[in-house]
Amino acid sequence: MLSANYNNGDDNSIMPEKILSQKQITSILYSDPFLKAGFISKLVQNTEIKILYLDLDLLYSGYVTSGILPSQENLSLFQPTTDTIGEMLSELLTKSSISQSLIVIDSLNGLFNMLNQKKDVGKTVASIIMLITSMARITNSYVVIASMVRYKKEEGWILSPTGKRLIETKSNKKILLEYGKGGIVVNNLDDSSKLLIPANLIPLI
Repeated sequence: MLSANYNNGDDNSIMPEKILSQKQITSILYSDPFLKAGFISKLVQNTEIKILYLDLDLLYSGYVTSGILPSQENLSLFQPTTDTIGEMLSELLTKSSISQSLIVIDSLNGLFNMLNQKKDVGKTVASIIMLITSMARITNSYVVIASMVRYKKEEGWILSPTGKRLIETKSNKKILLEYGKGGIVVNNLDDSSKLLIPANLIPLI
């Protein structure tokens, strides 16, 4: 039996407006990349507005290019390299300024890795996130940032395996993904509510 704050998800409960917030960055925290891929694939599948997907670990785009996941007409998939990251970020910002979008940064770890040759990489990454979220507020868009993390009692959530601190602001909404019996458990760390997405609703399971 589920507790009062633990609900079985249905297809309608996994719509972006039900699980994300326009006024906050939604930080998707995970320890297993396949958990993240399963959750985001379902979120993308249920999204009708424009999707701007910056794929920095190439896991999601690998599923799309291999045909395991279908491509969607509303999906713009960016697969940057160290040479094209600046150009693709500019294109993403331009497209996000035109209309409401779901903006996915997958993952924060990958963004740090791609920019690790730059001085003050932490400030650079924070500035990029700030630009994206500022643009999102103008168009009432949703921003999702995926991060592979582990928890340290002394420091809180840190990126794994680099140990860099998770970028947090007052407008962060943190969701932790875990395996549950029969699906993915979506833990809202802000209010302790939980949602179980059954495996039969997840494209990659």
